[in-house]
Amino acid sequence: MAVSRSRVSRRTFLGLSAAAAATAAFPASLKYADASPASGAILVEPPLLSSSGGALSVTLTAGFNDVVVAGATHRTTVYNKMFPAPTLSIAPGDRLAVDVVNNLHEMTNLHTHGLHVSGEGHADNIFVHIQPGNSFDYRYPVPDNHPFGLYWYHPHAHGTGSQQMFGGMAGALIVRGPNVSGLRERIMVLQTTEFDRRGRVVPFPTPTLATNLRLINGQANPTIDIIQGETQLWRFVNASINSVFELSLSGHKFVQVASDGNPYAGSVRRQTVFLTPGQRADLLVRAGAAGTYELKTLAFTSQGGLSTPEAVLATMHSAVGTPPPAPNITPLLEPFDDLRTSTVDRQRTLTFSTLGGFMIDGKTFDPDRVDQTIELGALEEWTIQNVSNVFHPFHIHINPFQVTHINGRPVDVPGYQDTVKVDPQGSVTFRTRFLDYPGRSVFHCHLIPHSDEGMMGVFEVLQANGAQTTRASLPAGVAYCALT
Repeated sequence: MAVSRSRVSRRTFLGLSAAAAATAAFPASLKYADASPASGAILVEPPLLSSSGGALSVTLTAGFNDVVVAGATHRTTVYNKMFPAPTLSIAPGDRLAVDVVNNLHEMTNLHTHGLHVSGEGHADNIFVHIQPGNSFDYRYPVPDNHPFGLYWYHPHAHGTGSQQMFGGMAGALIVRGPNVSGLRERIMVLQTTEFDRRGRVVPFPTPTLATNLRLINGQANPTIDIIQGETQLWRFVNASINSVFELSLSGHKFVQVASDGNPYAGSVRRQTVFLTPGQRADLLVRAGAAGTYELKTLAFTSQGGLSTPEAVLATMHSAVGTPPPAPNITPLLEPFDDLRTSTVDRQRTLTFSTLGGFMIDGKTFDPDRVDQTIELGALEEWTIQNVSNVFHPFHIHINPFQVTHINGRPVDVPGYQDTVKVDPQGSVTFRTRFLDYPGRSVFHCHLIPHSDEGMMGVFEVLQANGAQTTRASLPAGVAYCALT
């Protein structure tokens, strides 16, 4: 099956990077500069669809629809006519069933980002491509011991992900953990997009990231209500395709208790929290005195032109009142297997580069080529080298990892993650166990335009006897990804 050629060309994308400060060419009716800096409506969280009796079955219909974004009606690519999509809530041991209906004019599929589930068959199989007018039934048996936390879902069809996600196709996915009395949880899906004068999503790439709307749950600068002295759990996911969010709350510090869906062994106080595309963070916020406080994303400048100005994302309104008793946060934390003291079965070094194309180890993505072969159950140490002049968020499917070194220096991270920023001309070293699931999946840069252009590789986990996993048969209208 041929991949759609409606991809961002390398020349176009590099032109975007070089023109980061250029004047917008699109006559956009809704850009960030047009969003009122004053706080607006109360923050609205996406609809919550929760499992019952050990199962959750949902249908996600991908289409080009009218939706309300930043307080006005626009036409864009979404699931179920919502921006963002519904939040799916499951428990460890549940069976998640998602039927994806493709009403777009191009192929699509679904990736459950961060879930520790199979990457084969009808599970988290990103090699499946659903053609227009067709559907596919995804089925995810979730392990009984799955970590509780914040995950998310989005399309992952090679070559079409940038535009679909830029239009709004993304949603949060919660693996429920213990209830904490008196602790209110808030889901906050961070996205960027832009619309033209007709109210339609603009073709990606835009001339500069600075003109993109930066939204929380599809809202521009909503009001977050809280009582002075109250503690809330704010759960953020950066669901943008290529924008970073460095979160800062005036007059407050964050207490981080999880990263990328993985609980920390101990809480960490932070002045700011930096999220690359794909990353998540669970943050405790204890409201100060009555008043208003700005939740901002700080200015970010990177080599290669990926730069954004400071912006107000939301306004926290701390109201006079009697807060609930301080919550016991111990149930939010979990010890983890510190892999730094374990024996490594194999070491690997992968090199990300952009000279001549968006490549890993000098090669662009080929779904029919296995780039890394791994034994089931192995503990491996990977070093990701970035020899380019732009950062790359590294993401690997199915198995989270423990970062041990950044730019050659040891770090002490109190938990696992599945996405990590690799600095320009820098490196990241991590350790991970490839547990439970033989078969193929991918690792890639989570700047989606980069992976769409080929910065993605295939790994295959072999069973103890070296046997490969056989590809399952697929229904009509659905095919395995191929480039030729």
